[in-house]
This record gives sequence, C-alpha cells and structure tokens, in this order.
Amino acid sequence: MEKTYRLFVINPGSTSTRVAYYENEKEVCGTKLVHPAEEIAKYKTINDQLPMRRQMVMEYMEQAGIRELDAIVSRGGGGRPIHCGGYAITPLMVEECSRAPWPHASNLGVMISIGLMEKYGVPGYIYDAPLADDFIDLAKVSGLPELPIQRGAGHPLNEKAAGHKIAGQLGGRYEDYNFIICHLGGGITVNAHEKGRIIDSHINAFSPERAGALPMIAFTKKCFSGEWDYDAAFKRQMGGGGLVAYLGTSDIQEVERRIDAGDEKADFYFNAMIYQIAKDIGGMATVMNGQVDRVILTGEIARSARLVERLKARVEFIAPVEVVPGAVEMQALVDGTLRMLRGEELVRDYDTERND
Repeated sequence: MEKTYRLFVINPGSTSTRVAYYENEKEVCGTKLVHPAEEIAKYKTINDQLPMRRQMVMEYMEQAGIRELDAIVSRGGGGRPIHCGGYAITPLMVEECSRAPWPHASNLGVMISIGLMEKYGVPGYIYDAPLADDFIDLAKVSGLPELPIQRGAGHPLNEKAAGHKIAGQLGGRYEDYNFIICHLGGGITVNAHEKGRIIDSHINAFSPERAGALPMIAFTKKCFSGEWDYDAAFKRQMGGGGLVAYLGTSDIQEVERRIDAGDEKADFYFNAMIYQIAKDIGGMATVMNGQVDRVILTGEIARSARLVERLKARVEFIAPVEVVPGAVEMQALVDGTLRMLRGEELVRDYDTERND
C-alpha cells in the first residue's frame, strides 16, 4: 500500500501567504492569509513582517487541527543562485535568505518553515526557487565584466508546471520539447525552456507593477540626482513601476474596464506592455535558433482574453500559443516534494552545492 505523506505548504506573496495541508497529492484544507496594505505598511522591511506572518500561519495550523506531519514545503527564497529542482531547508539557507540581496516575501517562507520543522520534528523542502539558475554561460554575459548577469528564472515553479501540462497534452514529456513560457502576473518573465532546462530569461517587459528594462543613462542620472536613495529607486522599479506608474493601478481588470469605457490612455499602455512581452518572446525564439514547439502563457493575467488575443496576434508566427491561466504553485511544490520523498528525484544539498 502506498505511503501517505502529510505535507504542510507555505507560499508567501507580497500581500498574502497561501498555506495548505496535503495528504499525498490531495489538498485536505488550505487558505489564503491576507495581509492588507495598511498592515504591510507598518513594517519598514519585508523581514520585519516575519513574526506577524509566522503567527498567522501557526494560528491557522492550530485551528485546522494539524498535529502530525511528514514534511514542511515552502516556496524558495532568493539567498543565492541555485539549480532548479528540490533542496532540503537548512539553517544556512535560512540565514542567507534573511539577508538576501533580492528583497521579496518569498524569502520569509523558509524562515517560517525552520521553526515548524523543529516543532513537528520533520524535514523541510523548497522546489524550483525563484533564483534557480541553469542558464547557459552566454546568457550570463552583461557587457561589463564586473557586473555579470546574476538572476534567477523568476517564476520557474509555475512555468515548469505549465510546461509539464502542455507536454502531456502533446503526448510527450516536458524534457522532449522546446518551449517559450511566459509568466504573466504582477511581475513578468519570459523564459526559454530547452529540453527541460531553462537556458535563458527575459525580464525586460514592464508589468502591472514593475518597471522592466529602463534607459540606463537616464536611470543612472536619476539615481545620482539626490531625488532617490537606494530604497526609493528599488521601490520605483519593483512595485511602483509599469501600469502602476502610468495608470495608477496594477489591477488588469480595472485597466480593461477603463478600456471598455473608451479610455485611450489605458488602452495605449496596455498595448505597450503587450508589445514589450512580444519582443521578449521573439528574443527567446532566437536563443533556441527558432526551434520552438510552443509558446505558453501562464499566470493570473493570462486570464485576460483581450491580452491573450493581442499577444497571440504578434507571436503565433513563432509557434502555436497555449494558455495555462492562473498559478499552480502550491500543487507544483507538493508534486516536486513527493518525487523527492518517494526517491524519484534527487534532494539537492544547499550547504555544499554552489551555483554562483
């Protein structure tokens, strides 16, 4: 009889923390713990939110009657570049995520997990972390030797899950195909998936709340003008850019309501975002020498029929376009962890493995 693995999954986002209890692949219970903007605003840094989020998670586990577990599963953080796949959570991972150069709520996941691992006496795992980096060497050259490109794939967890789904529909395995997969959410990434490996990534397009690629000379002048300090410059790019900067909202549904009401400005910047995404997709096609089996759109704003229609019109000459709307991160975390627990996939060692 197959063993039943009891897993508790933690997935922190900027304004919420998703948690769920699974028995093997089946979700038994779960919820979205919401952190309103006015609550988040009380904290100077993301790390300062840790006690608040940890308490909410523990209160949920108590209310849900979760007494015994086999593993804690967390969305990975951004401590340093690592490979795609699964890693055991260690104190070193937690320490590096706590001082990550990439401030993001996902770093809180392993910080919450380590305490739960101690409480329940079980191991903890991450899978396909945001800073997962299996890029080819050519993709890491920036133009300045002192500034090599050091970035992760952005949203590999959701992208790879979408890739596996489409591969199955095509009658093969994810590792059999070349895909360009676009995660379309608050942030946007466009990645080249070559035979199961993310070999390059574009984060050039602006998104609902991120600025994307910027004119470097003008941006450098702005940074040294005295108007911005580091935190202000960072927040302008991450959270205060893109549609937020142009239209005052990151809500795609709100933007589309304005378009339907005849707002030409909203329509123009909506189109500009699509135009930039399409350019990134075209760039990834060249990375794979035009050998692309499918372009896959995933993420929450892939639910927008208007966006999908306009984007397809620009890129379907490259390859047929498939849409896997929404995010399946929780299930992807569970599926990856179960493969490790069942001995079907290697558990990587964060403490001894270097990928930087």
